[in-house]
Amino acid sequence: MVEETVKSPQAKVDELKGKIVKKEQTDIESIIKQVATRDKLERDYFEDLLEVQFYTAPGIQRMVKARRPTQKQMLLIMTLSLQASIYEKLNSEQAIEKMTKIYGELSNLAATLCDDKKLDDEFWSDKVSFTTLQNFISELIRQTQMGPIGDTELDSFRKTSN
Repeated sequence: MVEETVKSPQAKVDELKGKIVKKEQTDIESIIKQVATRDKLERDYFEDLLEVQFYTAPGIQRMVKARRPTQKQMLLIMTLSLQASIYEKLNSEQAIEKMTKIYGELSNLAATLCDDKKLDDEFWSDKVSFTTLQNFISELIRQTQMGPIGDTELDSFRKTSN
């Protein structure tokens, strides 16, 4: 026969308080880990810079450090590109207005992605040609889609090219 111990109401309250404190500590530790992970990922994003080389004029290439576009920025670029290709085929006043708006967003996008804050929206819209702006964004996208090339890929390439 098993004897059941009857706990007093105060003992039950104390036990419940102990469980609550333990749960709160576990929740706080979990939150701290999540925040630390998020901070690390955000810091990694800002530190992951590409050296984008693009043509600014025939035969002249320049390099700009830029961040990889976020998913939202990539979707914006793809949307703008698709819209531009549609409106370029149309020959109407409304199509021209839409094209002006679409191309106007590119300078802001380039400024947002550049590491050098002197390469701001005004710079990309007023100080360089539209072709230079397009070349920069196109090359940035190309490098982003290629992904990083690791040492093993470079070694493999070197061995096969010899």
